[in-house]
Amino acid sequence: MTKKILTSLTHVFIIAVTFFTAPTFAAPPAPSLESDTDDRPVIQLEHKGPVKVVYQVSEDKWKDGVGKAFLYLKNLRGYYAKQGIEGDQLDIHAVVHGDAATHVLTDEAYNRVKGVDTGNPNTKLLSELKEMGIQVELCDVRRQREGWSKSDIHGDVQLAAAAYARIIDLQLQGYAYIKF
Repeated sequence: MTKKILTSLTHVFIIAVTFFTAPTFAAPPAPSLESDTDDRPVIQLEHKGPVKVVYQVSEDKWKDGVGKAFLYLKNLRGYYAKQGIEGDQLDIHAVVHGDAATHVLTDEAYNRVKGVDTGNPNTKLLSELKEMGIQVELCDVRRQREGWSKSDIHGDVQLAAAAYARIIDLQLQGYAYIKF
């Protein structure tokens, strides 16, 4: 019995020594853009249009106080504009369903569904996306399942009969697919 205890204590001692004396490694500092001497080229856009994209927006993710997918859609549109690709060369759709469905409610419906009085944080962004030519669509199956009326959906959002069928249809028309 004493031999077993001694063996166990020896193992504990070896583990403790290894743990407390093991070298620690710090991550190397991130390179500063000013000191970046790597002359590796950055791949630029090769396809200047037309660009056809469908976003599948199904997760309730937020960034900077708004729906993350919508913010990224706005940023994508801005990036293309900086690259000289005009709106008439872009055809971008966001098909919303699942947990993200509340992101496209009117202020009143959002308050009722979420139990808040702040309104939908995406209201302004949804209007901006429409102005940019980005078509946001909500799965009508989801709307009906939630018991929402059509008037509960933000006025700049269209209704798609079924999200997955719509996404497939757009892909078959040559739209690039991005999942959010």
